[in-house]
Amino acid sequence: MTKFLITGIGSGLGKYLYNTIPDSLGLDRNNFNLIKHEDYDVIIHCAFNKENIITDHKKYLDDNIFLTQRLKTLNYSKFVYISTVDVYQENPTTYSTFKKFSETLLDSSDLILRCSMMLGDTMKPNHTNKLKNNEKSIGLSGESIFNYILMEDLVEFFISDDYKKYKGIVDFISKDLVKLKDVKKYFNSTTELGNHIYENNLDFVNPIFILNEKYNKSSLNNLKQYFK
Repeated sequence: MTKFLITGIGSGLGKYLYNTIPDSLGLDRNNFNLIKHEDYDVIIHCAFNKENIITDHKKYLDDNIFLTQRLKTLNYSKFVYISTVDVYQENPTTYSTFKKFSETLLDSSDLILRCSMMLGDTMKPNHTNKLKNNEKSIGLSGESIFNYILMEDLVEFFISDDYKKYKGIVDFISKDLVKLKDVKKYFNSTTELGNHIYENNLDFVNPIFILNEKYNKSSLNNLKQYFK
């Protein structure tokens, strides 16, 4: 059986993978010394400090840069770093900038998955939940453009051994984009939309839906599948 070490198991994708992939081991803030002498088939590095206002700069560096460096010293066969498509945006944020910094710490044999917005049971509340629940208003404009993927497809990517086929950068994205006004229409939502426009860059490097037909899915269909 493949031995997975998964980081960031407290929330988001890391928690979803850890709860779903059988017999996986999880790394949290307290157990690095307990797991550092093990041998792993795969390390899936999901952990990342995403706080918008940095109150402790040393901790922020440790969470996002030094942890990656420490993980690279472990014994493993494959290293997979979960990054973001936000690195393609023309106006980088602190989040996307530090993701890019972390990517530079990896080797040519490692796999970088630049993921779009993930839908899954461990995701934090976001605009999709708010539209579905008919919250009074959100700040995003109807012209905002999103690309939705499913956490369950990332589970499939790992348990089916698809990850072994790739190295370097792979954009784990759906085959198209969808405007927020169309998401609102799908939910028949009464939520009032705002003026902030979130945009996805179309110039992806290596889309998974071209590499593997299994993941050739649309954003809207992924949305419908998750919220069915």
